[in-house]
Amino acid sequence: MTLRPSIWLSLFYVHFFLGWGIYLPFWSLWLKGQSLTPALIGIILGLAQGTRALGSLFITTRIKRSEQLMPASRLLALATLLTFAGFLLPQSLPLLLGLTLVSSLLYSPLMPISDAMATRMVAQTGMDYGKVRLWGSVAFVLMSTAMGYITGLWGSQAVLWCLLATQLLMFVGTLPAMTEPLTDGPKARPALPWTQLLKEPMLRRFLLIIMAIQGSHAAYYGFSVIHWERLGISAATSGALWSWGVVVEVLVFFFARRLFNHQSAATLLSLAAGAVLLRWTGTAFATELWQLVILQSLHGFTFSLAHLGAIRFISKELPSHYGVGTQALYSALALSLAVAAMMLVTGALFDSLGGLVFLLMAALGLPAWWLARGLKPLSE
Repeated sequence: MTLRPSIWLSLFYVHFFLGWGIYLPFWSLWLKGQSLTPALIGIILGLAQGTRALGSLFITTRIKRSEQLMPASRLLALATLLTFAGFLLPQSLPLLLGLTLVSSLLYSPLMPISDAMATRMVAQTGMDYGKVRLWGSVAFVLMSTAMGYITGLWGSQAVLWCLLATQLLMFVGTLPAMTEPLTDGPKARPALPWTQLLKEPMLRRFLLIIMAIQGSHAAYYGFSVIHWERLGISAATSGALWSWGVVVEVLVFFFARRLFNHQSAATLLSLAAGAVLLRWTGTAFATELWQLVILQSLHGFTFSLAHLGAIRFISKELPSHYGVGTQALYSALALSLAVAAMMLVTGALFDSLGGLVFLLMAALGLPAWWLARGLKPLSE
């Protein structure tokens, strides 16, 4: 059985984000069901976040050619399924911690690997990345919404069973071949190790830009619902605000080629950085629901446009042998470590600053905007 690259990758994003829509919001609920204290849950989730960064960095960068991406996705999807199945065993704290670290290590590289496949197909076939990636966002919204009802009916143990079902779907989805095989071509150079990539000044500039932009979401991920609750906004309405942000994210992905096809990565990242400054400054002072609805619309710029700018830079403005390593660095540093670090900072300041902590997030837009103006493509 073979599938067109756009179909294969759309299904992969759907399967991955179905699982992510369970794991990210509800894994803490499953841990609570194992009689863990909030302090232990926080430690386990923090260790998992750090391990995810290591997985993206050290596993993904072992892939040297695009031809190795699909076999790697199959192997990791199967290993992740088997590791999560280990949570069905009677749990002790050492076993729980060990399985958490191993599953995080194996699960995390699947995202940069799928994006590496997508960026390769953008270069090979001109595939519309935005229209492929948007299905992941749709799946996340639908699954996270559905899990709220499912856990209400069947309790926290349903989290693990639903997660296992999505992991099985993801593994089965990797088995078909693509009609257009992933290839770097016979004369392509092997992928560079990430340690060597970091010696390139323009690549370091790119990573600093995207770390600042993605790291600026830390207060939103960690404390937006608490802040809005203090403003008198219900949890259900906060959930709707989050969903609205993802709806706008999907719309930006859908219209990306039409709106931004001829824009450079520098332009896209500059726009995203400007939106960071506007969105989080507004969030710090907004007190009315209608204001937050408008500000949440900027999620399509602070996240989607930044992600599209990163994909544009990796797929179009870097030598092909930089691609896999840069994708791994982007996932590890910008999507994991930068967010984790800023979450620690905002967590320490939130009690004293309240909503004003979002001004710190807004401030990250300034260096990101300044650096993005000087971002240049690198030639082969």
